[in-house]
Amino acid sequence: MSVLEAVTDSSAVRARLDDDRTIAWLFVAPALVLLGLVAIYPFAMMIYNSLFDFTQAGRMDEFVGLANYVRVLTDGRFTSGAVFTVGFVLVVVTAEFLLGLGMSLLIYSEFVKRRQIWVVLSLPPMMLSPVVTGLTWRMLLTPEYGMVNHLLGIEVAWLASRPWSAVAVVVADVWMWTPLFVLVFTATIQSIPAVYYEAARVDGMSRWQQFKWVTLPQMRTAIAIVLLLRVVRAFKVFPKIQVLTLGGPGSYTESIAMVTYNYGFRFFDLGRANAAGVLYWLLMFVAAYLIFRSVAEDLISPGGEG
Repeated sequence: MSVLEAVTDSSAVRARLDDDRTIAWLFVAPALVLLGLVAIYPFAMMIYNSLFDFTQAGRMDEFVGLANYVRVLTDGRFTSGAVFTVGFVLVVVTAEFLLGLGMSLLIYSEFVKRRQIWVVLSLPPMMLSPVVTGLTWRMLLTPEYGMVNHLLGIEVAWLASRPWSAVAVVVADVWMWTPLFVLVFTATIQSIPAVYYEAARVDGMSRWQQFKWVTLPQMRTAIAIVLLLRVVRAFKVFPKIQVLTLGGPGSYTESIAMVTYNYGFRFFDLGRANAAGVLYWLLMFVAAYLIFRSVAEDLISPGGEG
């Protein structure tokens, strides 16, 4: 290579490195590599493994194609787990959203002083692990010495009867994750400029109209983010149910995560467990996509106003 060619090549490389798009990709590259190692590669292997049968020793046996998916979809336990999981997600996320929004509006109303203290006091349930939360509510709901039955003056087998076992799981999850909505929503409400409300009052808006036309639009990005986070997290519910009800009575409160776990670690059917995991992921993806389309799409699209 001549000196002229070397200089030309170095100039081209320098010009390439000065390009904003190249610099952006260089900064993103480590995160993409990490994402590929911890997420994309394991998911690709799960899809690959779902096409094979496995021995009881965990060794890959014969290629079975889509047979594992057929076995999963025709298993009543998986379909009931899917129905329970979807219902659980809809109920807990809706309850947490409404309670979190209501508590945030109450904290930042004119009737409440020392608002930061109330926000901090709402956080401890969110800081606990799901296992500790499950154990706490298991003690509270125990028929013999639980505080809930004692305070209400009733005798209900919360963890061993229908529909109370599902109610117990929902209550424990709502208690644990409502503080997340309170934290995000109070921070968002606090960041809304006061001049917006002053202009609204000058225009003669009522409190409801201020909430509808000022507060909610300013909270839209926060609502979209926290809903996406909670829906994905709620779909993965497992340890809380494992501690509270073990999926019972029967399989009444089994989630998809529990069914997938049982395929792999109780029945040692790794092919079916991988197929259930793929279907499980697809269900979460569809739910997240629907929320994104309905709430968050125009916030980040080129034509959006956000």
